[in-house]
Amino acid sequence: MQQNPLIKEYLDIAFRRKWWIVVPTLLGMLFSTALYFRVEKLYMAETRVRTSPQEISERLLQPIVESDAQQLVTSITAEITSEEYVQEVDEELHLVGSPGGPRDLTELARWLDRAIRLEPNPRNQFFDLKVSWNDPKLAAAIANKLAQIYIDRYSEIRHELASGTLDQLRKHRQEVEDRLREVRERIEKFRSEHKYELASYQDENRLQFDNNMREIERLAQLNRDLRGQIEDIDLRLRAGLPAAGGGGAAIDPRLARLESLRTQYNERRAQGLKDDHPEVQALLDQIRALEREIGVPSGEEEGAAEPGLSPAALDRIQLERQKQRLLEEIRINEGKIAALQAENEVIRRRQERTPDNQIQLDNMLQLEAQLQQEYDDARSRELRAQTGEMVEELGRGEKFDVLKYARPPGEPYWPDFKLFLLMGLAVGLGLGVSVVLLLEVFDQSFKSEEQLAAAIDLPILAVIPDLNRVADQKTRRRTARDRRAS
Repeated sequence: MQQNPLIKEYLDIAFRRKWWIVVPTLLGMLFSTALYFRVEKLYMAETRVRTSPQEISERLLQPIVESDAQQLVTSITAEITSEEYVQEVDEELHLVGSPGGPRDLTELARWLDRAIRLEPNPRNQFFDLKVSWNDPKLAAAIANKLAQIYIDRYSEIRHELASGTLDQLRKHRQEVEDRLREVRERIEKFRSEHKYELASYQDENRLQFDNNMREIERLAQLNRDLRGQIEDIDLRLRAGLPAAGGGGAAIDPRLARLESLRTQYNERRAQGLKDDHPEVQALLDQIRALEREIGVPSGEEEGAAEPGLSPAALDRIQLERQKQRLLEEIRINEGKIAALQAENEVIRRRQERTPDNQIQLDNMLQLEAQLQQEYDDARSRELRAQTGEMVEELGRGEKFDVLKYARPPGEPYWPDFKLFLLMGLAVGLGLGVSVVLLLEVFDQSFKSEEQLAAAIDLPILAVIPDLNRVADQKTRRRTARDRRAS
């Protein structure tokens, strides 16, 4: 109830100042209409481009280029305004220098940057390329041309990605192949250097060791037998010497001397001294001198008849020679035993090194197996990438194609007549209300008895009407009724 007087007052003001509101509003609408016809018209053409999937079934060939079409579209949009593509558009459509068109390629690039609008629809796998231009035919031509640039550039990017992927995979495969070759060379070298120190030769080493031990035992037993024969010969030689004061045949003492020298000679040879040793050479000289003196040439066959020697002396010489041959055979056998023992020592050291060497070899073999698997995978990916590159090169991969070509629009999309009219209405109405408020602020007269009573704080006893105003109102009402009646 308290707001009623205020509302009444506002309505009274609006009624009294109605022309101050109506006239600006009408003028604003007229001005916006005139402005609409004066503003340059822009036409929007729309080309719809869809994403076509790979023509070859993905069950047969997995695509190697995994790219987001929307991201590539955004990337291509940034390239569209580059000099290369702007010049391509101008060469086909001749936009630079056309009436109302850009003056140079730089200005054309700015126009295209403002004119292009993309509306992607990822769910349905397409996007709308919208181009706004002051000529409807050029708008459609530019939209279709840019769509073709998008299609070509998308194919180029996918082919570049496929080629780059193939190059990377080929490089990776080559690196793995080089590493595999290096490991195999190391394995071959290791096997060659440690051939008998690996687990694969354990049985062979063990068998050789056992054979050597058996041969050593055989030679040792043979030497024991030979020494037994030598002991028998020594007994026979000692048994052939005359007893003290006996009456047997006299034996040449030079033979005993010769036997002693030969025994010393054999001992020196058994010690490892050679014939060119001074001590051994002296013994040989004495032996040869005694042999010449006795008449037993060096190297004479056993059993050869010796003039001037008794049968007992000849038997003794034969026994000495047999003993020398047995000693020489023992020496040879001992050399063989020493060689076999040295070989067994080498085999033993090999067996000690076998576990560590086998661990190293197993590690290298494991690395070889890993690299072989990695190489097989890299080779498989490389072959798949080669096929994928060929698919992209032939245009059988994922690509863009035009779903709907742009046509010249019949009506401009800018300016919008309704929007301009609404703007004129709002501006005119706001201007009118502002003027009314200013008039009311600067008008200090009383418009009603309530304002007067509130101002003087005295009761109002009487009100004198404005007769002229009342008469004017009656005249206007009568004229309006007459018009309606006629």
